[in-house]
Amino acid sequence: MKTSKEHTLCVCGCCKRSLPANAFYINRKTGLPGNYCKECRKSASRNGRKTEKLSLICNKEVSYPVITCTEDPVLRHELILHALETVAASLERKRRKVRESEFELAD
Repeated sequence: MKTSKEHTLCVCGCCKRSLPANAFYINRKTGLPGNYCKECRKSASRNGRKTEKLSLICNKEVSYPVITCTEDPVLRHELILHALETVAASLERKRRKVRESEFELAD
């Protein structure tokens, strides 16, 4: 006697409805239907993405001063100069590293 997956009833772990197996996503590893029906899985995913986006926006505490958000013009000027010095130092380190590698290749 054959049992087809369309006729097998499964109970959703979220909404507790008895639904046919084709109303559930199939786990690729086990080949069995998942615990939540497709509707509940979609709504749970949507809600998770919404809360994730909200938490990223709301809990965004910055540990460093942001130049564009700084109202004080003197502090903003100092931050810009510091950023320029940092970039110049980084570029100088990279150029020195390239020169050293070229010097070693020439030997």
